Amino acid sequence: MVRVQVLYFARAREATGGVTEESFEVEGAAADTDALRAALVAKHPSLQSVLESCVLAVNQEYATGNTALSEGCEVAIIPPISGG
Repeated sequence: MVRVQVLYFARAREATGGVTEESFEVEGAAADTDALRAALVAKHPSLQSVLESCVLAVNQEYATGNTALSEGCEVAIIPPISGG
C-alpha cells in the first residue's frame, strides 16, 4: 500500500464535490497511476468520464503511460484547458 497526495483541478474538483486535495491510499501489489485511477473512480464515481480526458502529473512531472507511484508522492489530476 502506498499513500499519495491527490490534487484536483477544474472539472476534476467539481466531480469530487469540491474536494481540492486529499490523501489517498493505493492498495495492491501495483501502486501505479492505473491503480490510482481505478481507486479514485471507486471513491468518486463521477470522476470516470472526467479522467478519460485528464492528464496526471506525478511530483510535478507529466505522467506518460502507466507510472509507478512511491510513498508520499503528489499526483495532480489536470483536465484539458481551453481558452481564447
